[in-house]
Amino acid sequence: MKTPRSTFRDAIRREDFVLTAELPLGSGTVGEDVRAAVAVLREAFDAVQVADNPAGHPHISPIAAASLVLDEGMDPIVHLGCRDRNRIALQSDLMGAAAIGVTSLVLTRGEKMPPALKAKVKGVFDIGAQRLVATAQALAANERLVPPPGFFIGSNVTALDPPPDWTADGVDGKADAGIKFVQTQACLDVDVLRRYMAALVARKLIERLSVIVQVPLVDSMEMVHDLRQARRPLLVSDACAQRLREAVDVAAEGEALCREVLLEVATVPGVSGVNILYRGAPEAAVRLASWFRAETRQAHASPGA
Repeated sequence: MKTPRSTFRDAIRREDFVLTAELPLGSGTVGEDVRAAVAVLREAFDAVQVADNPAGHPHISPIAAASLVLDEGMDPIVHLGCRDRNRIALQSDLMGAAAIGVTSLVLTRGEKMPPALKAKVKGVFDIGAQRLVATAQALAANERLVPPPGFFIGSNVTALDPPPDWTADGVDGKADAGIKFVQTQACLDVDVLRRYMAALVARKLIERLSVIVQVPLVDSMEMVHDLRQARRPLLVSDACAQRLREAVDVAAEGEALCREVLLEVATVPGVSGVNILYRGAPEAAVRLASWFRAETRQAHASPGA
């Protein structure tokens, strides 16, 4: 097993802005597919995110996928949800993650079953996200199971346009539970994101946890529909939605839009990085990441450089 050059935890602490990407997983994904994708992604991203059967579509176990990612010398951020496992299975997966060298986790309650699957598949939800986080922390306290400094634990948040009396209790509760970073839903509305982040900054929550914004690389209107149907629906402005609907080439327009959003998100106070959501070949995500890093380096260069 190769050792990752750095971990997501290292990148959050060391870099001004981190970049991660979703590992493309589907029902037909096999080990060689994972290895091939990581070989492309590892030069452009700080870590790769390994999803846990999103939308109820089964794919390779996130622990097995993470093992393949580590074999290729990249750091995986493993997602685990409470929907599909009871507490024994969750504990087993956490111990398995620690055993193979996983250091970063995104722990969630998990999405509800899509309507099309409700009659066939039953969600477990034996424990909730807060209990899952506590379980991971308890395991991490056992140095025989999880070497110091333990798991770097994250969770999800839903970015919203905060009303004047918004208290951010949900985010505050995650920080109280020991979560170190949170991820928003897919976002193409930077105006709403700015107001949401301003509310977190005003409440000093970014002093307690890092915020990663998920930015989708839209390749079709079907992808827009799928993101809008998710439990944490796509945050998209009317102008962006209209722009995609009227585009002659939705994939090209989606990439142009993603570039614009990435640059804007990087200027939002309190945001620590982005996770690029994409479908298809990883080369598209790498192209975006390489372009973004070049643009931000140029923007930070002094006029006389």
